[in-house]
Amino acid sequence: MPSHREPAGKARVARVEVDLTRCAGYGYCVDAAPEVFRMSETAEVAEVLRPEPGPELADSVREAARVCPANAVFLFKDGPAEPGPDSEPGGGGSTPAG
Repeated sequence: MPSHREPAGKARVARVEVDLTRCAGYGYCVDAAPEVFRMSETAEVAEVLRPEPGPELADSVREAARVCPANAVFLFKDGPAEPGPDSEPGGGGSTPAG
């Protein structure tokens, strides 16, 4: 079964990814969910510290995806680590981090 985008405020977040081709290094995801994201020491991009954040961090991860101006944070309910045609940037409309 393919991965599906996580609707804002609904189901659990099983996996989090940052699309490094989109990430512009704003760091809003780090501000929203510092337990899950950090800024890279070698490049101006966000890194995922906890790719499977758990239900206690779901709200902050959704917020991180929502506030990303580059739409680089992807939230998945299940499935493989590859974003596919059924997956979109996290949160509620457009929501990636960077």
